Amino acid sequence: MKTEQLHTAALVYEDQLSRHVLSPNHPMRPVRLRHMHRLMQASGLLDSVDLLQADPRAATTDEILLNHHRDYVEAVRVIGSGGIVPNMFEFGIGPGDNPPSEGMYDAAALVAGSTLVATELVRSGTVPVAFSPAGGVHHHAMFDRASGFGVFNDASIAIRTLVNDGFRVAYVDIDCHHGDGVQASFYDTSQVLTISLHESGQWLFPGSGSVGEIGQGDGEGFSVNVPLAPYTQDELWLRVFDETVPPLVGAFDPDFLFIQLGIDTHFRDPLTHLQLTTQGFTEAVRRLLELGATCNGTVAVGGGGYDMGAVARAWTMALAEMASAGLPESVPTEYDAVPGLDYFEDRPGPAQLPEDVGHEVEQFAERSVEEVKATLFDRHGL
Repeated sequence: MKTEQLHTAALVYEDQLSRHVLSPNHPMRPVRLRHMHRLMQASGLLDSVDLLQADPRAATTDEILLNHHRDYVEAVRVIGSGGIVPNMFEFGIGPGDNPPSEGMYDAAALVAGSTLVATELVRSGTVPVAFSPAGGVHHHAMFDRASGFGVFNDASIAIRTLVNDGFRVAYVDIDCHHGDGVQASFYDTSQVLTISLHESGQWLFPGSGSVGEIGQGDGEGFSVNVPLAPYTQDELWLRVFDETVPPLVGAFDPDFLFIQLGIDTHFRDPLTHLQLTTQGFTEAVRRLLELGATCNGTVAVGGGGYDMGAVARAWTMALAEMASAGLPESVPTEYDAVPGLDYFEDRPGPAQLPEDVGHEVEQFAERSVEEVKATLFDRHGL
């Protein structure tokens, strides 16, 4: 039985989530979460009586093992304690995306725990939607190795707690990078529908996410990928979303919706090539929340995002949508964690594309949509 809902949304956060440093020059900077939280405070969003603010906890070893091999988990534990694992490269840890660092186990376990808390709040009926902004960026982490800044795949761990109790979950990933780790976790089950809209692997890590990756065995038809070309902007991105995500989620009829809200789709992001604005991103969040309102609840996590100003503004705007709260038009003048921010919306946005480039980008998107419909819609009765 659901508990009475006294809040419209929950935010799961504490400052400890922002303190881990992967390496001195690493593009993934958890301090972005502190910048975000300060903007939420400055804008008055955290003063809303409708918003529940919850503390995270560290995921237990048993919870992490729901989605990861014991040898891998133990290797991360040893490395995080300052020890040496001779074969750490086999576990995806080494120079580059996933450098060994003191405290990496504790940091990843706390992120996974924050997403578990969000999931528990929604599952119990305490809130209709809960946001774990520290989560989601681990969506590349695999069963037995780290990948793409991800160590413990918090989304997969949390979804498994629902699936293991018989619930059906739709996972929608709007990060610029393909959500390959979550897809791999549920590639052979029909209990989880994974949908990823992303920049095509032709141009971006991890190189996967073609329409042809549709699942296997019992999961055939339950992995959906919609690759897009560089320079895709708001209007086209939202059109692609509307033609693919609502029909498939509606046909699947999940018990819970799980959404990954990476903002590395932003036109100023230094690592990627899509060209969304904060207002385009927020419109996507609004449409996802409408989908979530038709099931038992929505769990939201963060994801990629390497422009500090875009992260702070976009996830503040996302939480405002979840809490049905208003924001001022302008970024408060007293906010100085990220200098130079004037408005929550992007003014101006990206430059209009040259006609020939825009045509190629649109054709690429249309081909992806047509292929998704031809490959998967009949399987879902569409």
